[in-house]
Amino acid sequence: MQPEQHKQKLEVTVRYLAATRPFQDNNAEPPETLASLKTRVMDAFGVQESENANQTVLYWLYQDDTKLEDPTRTLGALAGDKNHLKLRLVQQIIQG
Repeated sequence: MQPEQHKQKLEVTVRYLAATRPFQDNNAEPPETLASLKTRVMDAFGVQESENANQTVLYWLYQDDTKLEDPTRTLGALAGDKNHLKLRLVQQIIQG
């Protein structure tokens, strides 16, 4: 059994520059993956990734200045010994 399964629930706050209020979940499960959280956050902010002939729009979660590229990482692993996880949702536009 992984240590994060023993953890209490996490408080997760995700800020997005284009939103007036952050996404907040005070009862997040430590075993939840970044992929699952990203889906919930994007739904809450009403944004989605897209691709067409002119551009690709992607969204990434960041912890401090670190881009979180592994969607299988768990919230518990990211939080470490803390019970609060603060992230940012960042839009990336690729022209082309």
